[in-house]
Amino acid sequence: MDVLQQGAAGSAPPASRADSNAPVAPPMLSPQTAWRVLCRRTGGHISRATFYRWVSEGKVLSIRLGIHIFIPRPSLEDLIKRCLAGQRF
Repeated sequence: MDVLQQGAAGSAPPASRADSNAPVAPPMLSPQTAWRVLCRRTGGHISRATFYRWVSEGKVLSIRLGIHIFIPRPSLEDLIKRCLAGQRF
C-alpha cells in the first residue's frame, strides 16, 4: 500500500459545516420581500417608493452583489422596531 492510500484510509472524516468556526451570515431578503414584510408588520403605511428611496439613501442597510440588492433580516427587524416606535427618518 502506498503513502496516499494509507493517509486516506486512516484520516478522519471531513468536518461538517456546523463544526467550523466560520461566521454565519444573516438571512437576506430581496427589497420586494423586505418591503412586504415591513408593510405587514407595521400596518402597511409605507409606500414602495419610500422604501426604495430609504434603501438608495442608505437609511436601510442593504448589500449589493452585482445587480442584485439584498436586505439583511436583522436590519429589517431594526427598521420595523423604529417604525413601530414612531421614529422619523
